[in-house]
Amino acid sequence: MSKIILSEGNLQFEFVGYNSAISFDNRKTNLHGLEPVDFVAESNESLCFIEVKDYQHPHHLAYKKRKENCKILIDVATEKGETASIFCHKMGSKFKDSLLRKCASGDISKGFQKEIVYLLFINFDIFGETERGLLKAKISNHVPKGQTSNRRGLFPRISFELVNADQLKAYGIICTPKNYKEA
Repeated sequence: MSKIILSEGNLQFEFVGYNSAISFDNRKTNLHGLEPVDFVAESNESLCFIEVKDYQHPHHLAYKKRKENCKILIDVATEKGETASIFCHKMGSKFKDSLLRKCASGDISKGFQKEIVYLLFINFDIFGETERGLLKAKISNHVPKGQTSNRRGLFPRISFELVNADQLKAYGIICTPKNYKEA
């Protein structure tokens, strides 16, 4: 296993202990109508789908949207406003679209034994553990859980986690900011 490094926005991700990791949200390979997660990584034990939400990107346009992003995340956690349900639905759909794409390509078929993990990485320091817990509970209603019996279905084990950079390390993924320079 070699060191795999991928980037998303101003963040760099190092995948440790993975056989492969790819940028999955690629406009050239996306099927029409599907919105995939940012990365898919595979180890001997698991297939990980990773969606990245970097609400701390230093670009001036991202900085302007911080207040709006904070409001959306708080609304989701407290079930206020229509944007809350839209955000939860979109995060669930990204995983389902990606899972469908992997199945359609033949990468997942009957007898698939690896655990499937969906990691939603939100880079937003002002969002505390309480809000993260509420947000995870709301989004998890939009994420498939897998089958309780191995006799049916392709996905006996699916887990969903909402993670920050420290929690991401437990999955063998190290996130660091790139040196951003505005053009």
